[in-house]
This record gives sequence, structure tokens and C-alpha cells, in this order.
Amino acid sequence: MRRPRILLFAILFAATCAVGAVVRRRGGPGAAADGWLVPLGVCGAVWAAAVVVDVVWHAWKGDGQACRSCGHVRPMKSFRPAGPCPRCGA
Repeated sequence: MRRPRILLFAILFAATCAVGAVVRRRGGPGAAADGWLVPLGVCGAVWAAAVVVDVVWHAWKGDGQACRSCGHVRPMKSFRPAGPCPRCGA
């Protein structure tokens, strides 16, 4: 389950960055057409919602969150990891 989740976050982040780069190239938010601002807002909102849902889901399940470095599952404490990873220390 760890790999598809990371891939989804990477794709959403890359799409947000790509649309943001196009908006910046066209003169920024003030000069860009609404045709580019709407996808930028949608991509950003979907990415933020995915991150929030992921954090809430893992906290609600009580299984913990996977370590970014080694993948070991750490327990959650009030929507954050309870401490450093016992396996790698990250």
C-alpha cells in the first residue's frame, strides 16, 4: 500500500507544479487567464485533501504511519508520529 500512495502524491504534486509553472510563465496570477488558474486551484486542493485524508485515515485506523526512510510503521500520537523511527532513527 505504501508505493501507490507515494506515487499518487508525487503525481498530484508534479501536476500542481507544472500548472503553476505555466501560470508563472504567462505573467503570474494577475495576467494569466482563468483557464490556467482554475486547474491550478483544483490540483492544489486535491493534493492538500489527499494529504489530509491520508493523515486522518492513518490516525483513525490506529495502525500508524510508515517511515519515509525505511517503511517501518510507527505509531501515531495526536495526528503525528509518536517519536523517531525505532528501526532507522529518522
